[in-house]
Amino acid sequence: MSSKKEDSTPEPFDIDQLKASVRKSVELEEPIHELRLSISEGLYLLALGDVEGQLLKKSEKVIDYGLIAGGILQLSLMGSISLKKGFIKIISTKQTGHIFLDKVLKNLTEGGGLIEEILRLKNELQKVHDDLEELLIGRGILKREENTLLWIPLSERMENVNYAYEKEIRNTLRALVLRGFKNDVSFSILFSLTHDCHLLSEVFGSTSEIADAKNWVKNPKKLAGVDEDLARILGLISHFFIEKLPK
Repeated sequence: MSSKKEDSTPEPFDIDQLKASVRKSVELEEPIHELRLSISEGLYLLALGDVEGQLLKKSEKVIDYGLIAGGILQLSLMGSISLKKGFIKIISTKQTGHIFLDKVLKNLTEGGGLIEEILRLKNELQKVHDDLEELLIGRGILKREENTLLWIPLSERMENVNYAYEKEIRNTLRALVLRGFKNDVSFSILFSLTHDCHLLSEVFGSTSEIADAKNWVKNPKKLAGVDEDLARILGLISHFFIEKLPK
């Protein structure tokens, strides 16, 4: 599986220009090239109900496995680990600054099999949802009132400098399948995990669109940035979800 290290030096940007770009992408349903969130954060947003922040019934039994898989694959993209032939090699233990990814990295086993590690971390990691919710609240996407997790209105989210939210993700995943949009590889991974966690219907409306999406999942090398090694890894994860986890 190919990997790339992210430059930790933030690029200068114009906040007002970025807000305008986000507003345009949402209002015109335009896709974006790079995922503004981690893969696991994006997947978690798709698994939350639209009214209150409760996990959708169709994904609640499998979402933790998807979140952990997303974290491991993100660490591979960042160059912290490699996943040759489905086994984990730890390249760097340097913290990423991302609370969820750092927890996954800290608890990975050198030489462990990918699926075995997903199963083990599912049982050992505590407060996975709390970590992701803390991140999303900090980004101004969600808020907590008493014991309820709520979405911050889109108009208010646009005024937050973190400018990241679910609508952009849906637009881009739809463009990936329906228009062949060439996005960053993180979106390709998120798309595959969206299928694995039974969330395609949260993105694609009609039966024909869902059928098209499933065909893309069957041929992951068609997805942007997916080489033969990553295609094999995504296939391994999908097989695990289909064969081992509750429907």
